[in-house]
Amino acid sequence: MKLPKNIDISGRILRGSIGILLLAIAYWKMSWIILIFGLFTLFEALMSWCVVYHILGINKCPVKKK
Repeated sequence: MKLPKNIDISGRILRGSIGILLLAIAYWKMSWIILIFGLFTLFEALMSWCVVYHILGINKCPVKKK
C-alpha cells in the first residue's frame, strides 16, 4: 500500500528532529509510551505522510505544474 505524501520538506525535517528527540528522552526515562510516539513521528517523517493531515484533508506537498 502506497501512502499519499502530504508533508513538505520543512515538515519532514521538523518531525524527524522531534522524533529523534523523543527517542532520546524515551531511552533516558525508559518510557515505552514516549518510544512509541518517537517511532511514529519518525515514521511520518520518513514516509512524508501524516495521519492527522490525511483525516483533515490537508496537503502541504508542493504540486508540480505541467
